[in-house]
Parts: sequence; C-alpha cells; structure tokens
Amino acid sequence: ADPAWDMLLDLYAAHHERRQVSISSLCIAAAVPATTALRWIRMMTDKGILCRAADEHDGRRIHVHLEDRVIRIMDQILAPHEGDGGRMPL
Repeated sequence: ADPAWDMLLDLYAAHHERRQVSISSLCIAAAVPATTALRWIRMMTDKGILCRAADEHDGRRIHVHLEDRVIRIMDQILAPHEGDGGRMPL
C-alpha cells in the first residue's frame, strides 16, 4: 500500500526487462490518484532516486527510470542470499 515502493518495484522490473516506463504508466502502477503519484515522482526525482528523460520519438512523453545507485541498492535488497534456498528476502 506504499505508492513509492510500488513505483520503485515497477521501475526496477522495467530496468531488468529493458523497457521504458512513461510517467502515465508509472502513475497507473502506483495504484493511487494521479496527483498523488505525480507528487511522489517529483519528490523521488528531487532526491535523486528517479531520473526523467524525454522520449526520443514523442516529445510529449517523458520516461522515468531509476538512478544507477538505486538499482545497485535494490539489487542488494532483492537478491537471493546464500543459504536461504534462493528465496527473495521478505
């Protein structure tokens, strides 16, 4: 029930799937009103967690992705640990 975490997970999955995520798609993934999602996106962008980039083919669309350092942190959080049978940590 945390829109920020839902957005981080969506962007993390998109990174590993090598797909772009638009702001509108990220708002949908957050499962909250668009104004709330946009507020979270702006806050996480201001804190250097997310990066926004214009779509090369459609100037009206903005893509969002995780900063490299955040990807490394999430890799550590979500990676299976030795001795846990390959399960993700809870």
